[in-house]
Amino acid sequence: MGEIGETRSRLPVEWDKTVLAIGRLKEKGLYEEPDRESRRGYYLGRPIIGRDTPINGGIYVGGGEREAIVVDDSDKGSPLQAVYLELLQMRTAAVKRGESFKGAILSDVFDLVQKRLPYNRQKEFEIERKVRPMPDQPISLDVYLREKGGVCRHQALLAAYLLERLGREGKVRGKVSIDRNFVGGRGGHAWVRYVNSAGMVFILDPANGLISELRNIDPSLQRFYERPKGFLSKLLGR
Repeated sequence: MGEIGETRSRLPVEWDKTVLAIGRLKEKGLYEEPDRESRRGYYLGRPIIGRDTPINGGIYVGGGEREAIVVDDSDKGSPLQAVYLELLQMRTAAVKRGESFKGAILSDVFDLVQKRLPYNRQKEFEIERKVRPMPDQPISLDVYLREKGGVCRHQALLAAYLLERLGREGKVRGKVSIDRNFVGGRGGHAWVRYVNSAGMVFILDPANGLISELRNIDPSLQRFYERPKGFLSKLLGR
C-alpha cells in the first residue's frame, strides 16, 4: 500500500499481519514452532520477521500469499553489504565535517533506501514475472536491490536491516522493528519503527516519504502508526 492519507478516519485497521502469515503457514503444515532464538517461529528454517524481531537472517512472510522475502547479508557479494558500507562512508564523511556519527543517521538511512531501493510497483511486477514465485516462495531482498525497485515491505526491510546492523556493531543503541498493519479496502502496509536510546520513537516510511518522530506526525496520520495499545481507544475517542 502506498499513500495512507485515505485511512485517516477509517476504522478497519488490523494490526500484526504476521499473525495472519503464521496462521497460513500452520494450515499448510509449513510452520516451525518458536524458541528462544525466534519468538515468532520459523519458516524454511529461518526466523520469521515480525514486530520487534531480528531482521538479518530472517524471512518476511505475507499475510496473504506472495513472495517470502529473505534478508541475509552472509553472501560475499550481497548488495546489502554494499549498501551498508555506503552508509558508513556517508557517516564517516559527516564526521569529517564536524558532525557526530549518529547525528543524521536516520535521515541518511532514509535517503539511502530511497536511492538504492526506490518505490516502484512496476519493477516489483517485473521481478515477479521473471521469478514467477509460487506462493510463499523465498526471494532474497538482494534481488530487489539489484533491480533497484520494490514496494513498502522491501524498503522497510532494507531500512531496518541497516539500523539493526548499526546497532549490532555498536554504532547506535536504539531498537528497530518492522511494523505493519492492514487497512480494509486498501491492503497491507509496512514501515520501520525506531526507538532511540533516549526512548524517542521515530517512524521511517520510505514508501510514503515520511520520516519523523511519532509524536510530531499529524494526529490524523499518527493513529495509523501507533501500536495497538491504546490505538482503538484513541480511534474511537474513548
